[in-house]
Amino acid sequence: MAQQVLRIKIYQSDAHYRIPFSYQRRFTYPIPPHSTVKGLICNVMGIKSSEDEKFINLKQGLSLAIYGTYESLVKEYLWFRNLEKDSHISKFKSVKNRTVDNIPNHPGGQMPVTVDVLHNVDLIVYVYHPELMEEIRQAFENPSARLSILHLGRAEDWIVIKEIKLIDIIKDNVSQLSFFAWIPSPADIDDELIPDKENYEKFYTQVNGNLFRLPIFYEITNSNQRIFNRYIEAKLFEKGGFRKQSFYMDSELKIPLFFAKLRAD
Repeated sequence: MAQQVLRIKIYQSDAHYRIPFSYQRRFTYPIPPHSTVKGLICNVMGIKSSEDEKFINLKQGLSLAIYGTYESLVKEYLWFRNLEKDSHISKFKSVKNRTVDNIPNHPGGQMPVTVDVLHNVDLIVYVYHPELMEEIRQAFENPSARLSILHLGRAEDWIVIKEIKLIDIIKDNVSQLSFFAWIPSPADIDDELIPDKENYEKFYTQVNGNLFRLPIFYEITNSNQRIFNRYIEAKLFEKGGFRKQSFYMDSELKIPLFFAKLRAD
């Protein structure tokens, strides 16, 4: 059993973690899914592709636990533009035309979209890897190899890292959690980081939360499409209480740790 895990505290003034298949009204999860946090880790470590040796090592042992709160949710009204040829013709009736009612317009078609945006988001992300945890910690402390500005969700949703720390974990009883959290299914929980698998199965059956099937790994096709091929199931816990249970916990913050194992196979 792991004795230590990496704790990363993150602040975002604005954030949108898009729920797939929401289009004209783009809904957001209250906390980022595991694939989004995995993408941040790849960013800080400078991992450019799935063929990278670091990525191959990362996906063989990475486990994540994600928690968070936000102050408010605001609906932003935007125009999304489609620059495909057919979309332009549908609006302007000709490839060369750029005017409507004798007024010049931007090319392509456009659609009004509502985007849910979270304000003043505080996240706590726990990372465990049997081999790379120290390397991940150093990458966050000095992200000199990063591929882009550090963000979660949209590219414009920059993050502020408030803390990076290796912390001890302890076993204790708990019946309350004041954060949004992903609670992985018994098939996707990291068995090394729960005291008792059978009791966890009972807890998972009884705990409140909407069930989601979350993508975690994908492949890029020859036509440059992203096809997800590995999923986990998790409940989204929305703060509150549950039947008292024994968990491994953050020894300082007393947060029960629900680590989802992110494995390629």
